[in-house]
Amino acid sequence: MKRKIVITGASSEIGLAIARKVAAPGDELLLQYRSRPQACEELSRQYPGSRAVKVDLTVPRELADFCALLDDTDMLINAAALTRTGLLPDLSPVDIGDMLAVNIRALTEICAAVIPSMCVKRAGVIVNISSVTASRAARGQSVYAGTKGYVESFSRGLAAEYSSRGVRVNCVAPGAIEAGTLKELLAYGEKEVKAAVTMGRLGTPADVAEAVNYLCGPGAGFVTGQVLHVDGGFRQGL
Repeated sequence: MKRKIVITGASSEIGLAIARKVAAPGDELLLQYRSRPQACEELSRQYPGSRAVKVDLTVPRELADFCALLDDTDMLINAAALTRTGLLPDLSPVDIGDMLAVNIRALTEICAAVIPSMCVKRAGVIVNISSVTASRAARGQSVYAGTKGYVESFSRGLAAEYSSRGVRVNCVAPGAIEAGTLKELLAYGEKEVKAAVTMGRLGTPADVAEAVNYLCGPGAGFVTGQVLHVDGGFRQGL
């Protein structure tokens, strides 16, 4: 059966891994990116009718135009996120505003855009990518952690509101995944990062994609309002 799958942040390492894992032949993909267009465009060409769209989620007009494309979505995966690290007084108003814009406002408006048609069909899946910081914040991540706490609470609220109409909403909360900004940290603190993971290794984008794929599939048909932590035991602390 053809599905319309929307993935934000699709050009990131995690976003691409998710897209490649969940998509099946015949699906129609709508891949949002802000940078690194080549990977998204290449992937979209593998699925007829699919497209990759460049959208700056901090710009209200671009966000509104993107939301206008989301009618009849069967599956939404919000992987877009913005991280700015620093103690609160050191973060600029732009840093703070951009994190709130992408991690909270954009995610909220995108979910609002897909829910009506999902309710009409009495079927739909939303998976929002959170972070281990929502439950175990670190120095320099107060704002980012706060936005991810919102993602988890918001997702539980949506599940309470729309599960009876066939819409399942869950989160995946990655921990120390060898991708994105964590790679910069590994350059000078790899030993310390690994020491905080009880499994003794870093996660991969594929680990996150497997978790998302599970929540999107029939095996999770009775799962909603949950946060699936993919962190190798990082939350447990050492």
